Formats: sequence, structure tokens, C-alpha cells
Amino acid sequence: MKNILLGLFAIFMLGSVSAQCIADYDFGIETSGISPNPSLGEQFAPAITLLPYYDVLHILIPQYVLEIDSTLPFSPTTPLDSIELISIVMVDLNDTLTSYSLPQLGLDVVCNNNGDSGYPCSFLGGNQYCASLEGTPFLSGSFRADITVKGWVTIFGFAFGQEQLFGSLNLNIGTEGCMDPLADNYDPAAVVDDGSCTTVVACFGDLNGDSSVTVTDLLLILSDFGCTTNCTTDINNDGVTSVADLLLLLSVFGTLC
Repeated sequence: MKNILLGLFAIFMLGSVSAQCIADYDFGIETSGISPNPSLGEQFAPAITLLPYYDVLHILIPQYVLEIDSTLPFSPTTPLDSIELISIVMVDLNDTLTSYSLPQLGLDVVCNNNGDSGYPCSFLGGNQYCASLEGTPFLSGSFRADITVKGWVTIFGFAFGQEQLFGSLNLNIGTEGCMDPLADNYDPAAVVDDGSCTTVVACFGDLNGDSSVTVTDLLLILSDFGCTTNCTTDINNDGVTSVADLLLLLSVFGTLC
């Protein structure tokens, strides 16, 4: 997971007083990891504007520095002391020159470091932790968390820290609605599909767009019979609604599109 893993450990910042998450994710035999894991295509659960939101990020901090970056000039047994959050900025993916703090979106991240450090968003090497992303978002959009962290190691009795900036976890905030861009009622602001998508399949003679040729369509022609300008029931496109259109509709009457 290398540098991406280090960056993702930094998604935590101290939020308002809240019930803390529980670091109980099963990482199996892994010595480091996160969940959700963006390298597997996972992201934070989408949030609905003006509705309470809660999601949990689980992390397993590696014990050794080289488990994060094998290219660093350290011994394989050099322990990773801790990873500390420096800052977090939410970048608007629709306008990357615009960014927000979490409170500006109506959210906070509440760290749980199991009481291992006086700074709640400092996480010791070789341990599992979690943090909850929570609040009531009031600003919609797609955002990327740009995170600055500092990793700490001890070399010859001296603490050595190095900062890095990462951006891998995304959060979508919007509405519930149809997310199928091919559907007739597609909602580009929707981040949660509510199953409402509808697609009307048009066919010849279906004048009212209900995917069938029925009495309703026949009545539309009769009500427009004799039209000579901008006729919406001109099936044969000759500029008028006449007997010819009526006969064409009757020839496909009862059709299901």
C-alpha cells in the first residue's frame, strides 16, 4: 500500500464530542490496511444533503517504516513511531481551485486512537484505530480529501518527522434519485439511487409516450383532427392531421413498445 496507505491514515481530525467508533475491522493476516480502501475502488458512503451522515474508516498502522515505503533508507526493523494529522482540505472535484474545510461542508471527523496518545489524531505504529466521518452536510458536490500528515521515527535517539500530502478518498454529497444517465428522469445531483428510474420506449403511433398504442392515442388524433399547422398528431409527416394519420394509428392499435 506504500505511500497511499500513509496518506489515508491522515483522514482523521478531532471533531465534536460524539460516540466514538470501535476499531473492530477484521484485517485478517494483513499487517497494514484501511477500510474503505480506495485502491480497491472503495470510497466513503455517499451523503445526502441536510440528512444526518455517519461512516467509519478503519486503519491498521504498520509496525515498521519500510512497510509503508520500502525505498526509505531505514533498517527493516526500524519501527514506525506514529502518524500524525497536520491538515485536511476538501477539494471540489468540479472546480479544483475551490476547497473547503470539513466544517464548511457540515461535517467533522472524530478520531479514536484508543487513548494511546494525548493528541486524538496521532496513531501509533503496530495498532488498529478508527475514525468516524459524521455530521449533517449542507453543501452538495464531489470532494477529494487532500491530507497532510507527518510520519515519525526515532533515529539514534532523535525524533525524525516527514510531512507528505495525499488525496485518495472521495466523498459525494447530493440527493436521492435516479442515477441512470439513460433514464428519462435522470438526476445529475443524485448520489444514492432510489430505484425511481424510468425509461419510456417510444414506438410508432404512441402519441402520449406511455409505451403503448391505445384509445388514449386515438383520442388525441381525433381531438386534433383537421389540424394544418404544427400538428403534434401528424403521424405520416405530411403537415396535417387527417384520415391518413387515423388509419396508420389503427394499423398499429394495441401495440406495446
